[in-house]
Amino acid sequence: MSTPISLDYTADRAEELRENIQSVQADIDQAVGSSGSKPRLVAISKIKPASDIKALYDAGYRHFGENYIQEMVDKAEVLPRDINWHFVGSLQSNKSKLAASVPNLYVLETLSSTKVADLLQKSLSSERTTKFNVYIQINTSSEDSKSGLPPLTSNADGGEVVDLAIHVIEKCPGLNLLGLMTIGSFEASHDASKPNPDFETLKSTRKELSRILQEKGIKDAPKEDELELSMGMSADFVQAVKEGSNSVRVGTRIFGERPKKVSKPA
Repeated sequence: MSTPISLDYTADRAEELRENIQSVQADIDQAVGSSGSKPRLVAISKIKPASDIKALYDAGYRHFGENYIQEMVDKAEVLPRDINWHFVGSLQSNKSKLAASVPNLYVLETLSSTKVADLLQKSLSSERTTKFNVYIQINTSSEDSKSGLPPLTSNADGGEVVDLAIHVIEKCPGLNLLGLMTIGSFEASHDASKPNPDFETLKSTRKELSRILQEKGIKDAPKEDELELSMGMSADFVQAVKEGSNSVRVGTRIFGERPKKVSKPA
């Protein structure tokens, strides 16, 4: 029998978390300045206790993200239902039904295949009153270690991103193409001296995708400014905000460092 998940937190931990997230929000506000709209702040609570989320929930925050589907499901079962969950990890096709079962999953940020899109569509509850939001994940750095589809180049007339977007729009009535997401390379994320090339690539991919969808006459295709950009994490969210991110994903700056993985002996 599994141990019940505790939502109890200490006053000291609650204060620490509030100070951390307020510091991040202050950096976001400064990066936005007087122009532009404020992006959504998603607190990435991977392997942190549900009590940490409850402390921030009680302080007024509602958007939280998880990397592991079972962890998100377990936390969602005990935490308030008006939390907006973001799933930011790789979703295996055999876990699609599990993801679709979370009624307050606000967005799957890592869609990269028609197979997963179809499984999500098939698994959606008939009781769901809103569409299931998805971002298409773009591998802007072309690193083998990262998931996602290749970005679109200028003057492209198609590609995997286009095919998936059209499939979601035309074949998955229960899904809503909310935007695009990327994880920047380590090097680019730690160099604020120039525009982040991964963010520039995501913006150009959004522009090309919107253009192609309009040229193809896809009914109900979102326009460029209707497609959100989810880019920016703890190391580079300030740069991402300056470059027009609609949603930033911040974990360690809010919750603190996570335990290092211990490698098993050979």
